[in-house]
Amino acid sequence: MTTDVVSTPANEQELLSLVRAGMPLQAVGSGTKRHHGPAPSQDDATTVVLRKLNKITEYEPGDLVVTVQAGVKLSELQAELAKRNQWLPIDPPYADATIGGILATNSSGPRRFGYGTIRDHLLGTRSVGADGVATRSGGRVVKNVTGFDLHKLHVGAFGSLGLVTEASFKLRPRPEISAAFVFPCASVEEAHALCLRVYESKLRPVALEALDSRLKHIIDGAALAIVGVEGTRPVIDRHYRELRDMAPKLGVMENERAEPLWNALRKLPDALKDYVRVRLGAKPHELRRILPQEPLWISAGTGIARVDLEPTSDLHYTVKRIADKAASLGGYAVAESAPLGMANRDKLPWGPGDQPLMKAIRALRDPRRLLNPGRVTL
Repeated sequence: MTTDVVSTPANEQELLSLVRAGMPLQAVGSGTKRHHGPAPSQDDATTVVLRKLNKITEYEPGDLVVTVQAGVKLSELQAELAKRNQWLPIDPPYADATIGGILATNSSGPRRFGYGTIRDHLLGTRSVGADGVATRSGGRVVKNVTGFDLHKLHVGAFGSLGLVTEASFKLRPRPEISAAFVFPCASVEEAHALCLRVYESKLRPVALEALDSRLKHIIDGAALAIVGVEGTRPVIDRHYRELRDMAPKLGVMENERAEPLWNALRKLPDALKDYVRVRLGAKPHELRRILPQEPLWISAGTGIARVDLEPTSDLHYTVKRIADKAASLGGYAVAESAPLGMANRDKLPWGPGDQPLMKAIRALRDPRRLLNPGRVTL
């Protein structure tokens, strides 16, 4: 854990001065995902809060492009874009999440199946390296993005390759209708099987979620299959007809009526932050082979599942067994988040094994491990 030394730079120049001082730094935005990934490894690191870098620096509605500073909250950005009936098509958890934090953790939500992650919409970044030099990669317009996508290395790197101060994104018009088709099921296995039937069909949903009874306060059922569909009225009606043929017991919510459901899904990770969350992944049709028996949330279209476990001191043995089984069947399992005070937290498998390319890039960009030390296993 870090000390109570905190700095809140008001602009990039102040951040540059902090980096040039040559001391270890831990960067945060709103701090919503500090329990994600390995814990900081240096007690003398200064915590750098980037929330004052909170401006939308450039917005071209006609080009569907926006540039924002890292401390802008996604909710604030979406509210501004909504005035022009546009949005950045991502729905990660945590209401206070900042753009910088979402980039650092590659955080995503149910609509990842239809729209991809934040990486897929990123056009360019401006970042401060461990050498105290600010650099730009990519561009601010779609046509200007050429060459190597070095800026995308920052996505999921927990700030270990540089501190992103600004990012540019391509946007999309907001859909005319956003609908959630909900199927109460007897078990997660049944819900998962139904989602896979939709996945195999010619339908084009933006979300395919199967989960246990954790949303029982909103929709009664031992498990739920949720199919998200967005588009025009003919698109929604076609999905309704074909989904009703698959499973007649079907509920439909549109636009404002669907928001409580999507909001509940966004809030779940925060509500369960006192548990250890393990992420499992495989090809969509092979995922079921690696799933444990514990409570599950399955994103069927992307082949990703999450299981929440009690944070016992010997849990790393259990997670290691899950990871070994997944690897033997062609998938993976890694710890995604865990309480910061958990015993033996550092023994959890936080990422894949040897990554020589990423280690080489980290050694080149930050040989002294000054930026977010300990936050990645490189």
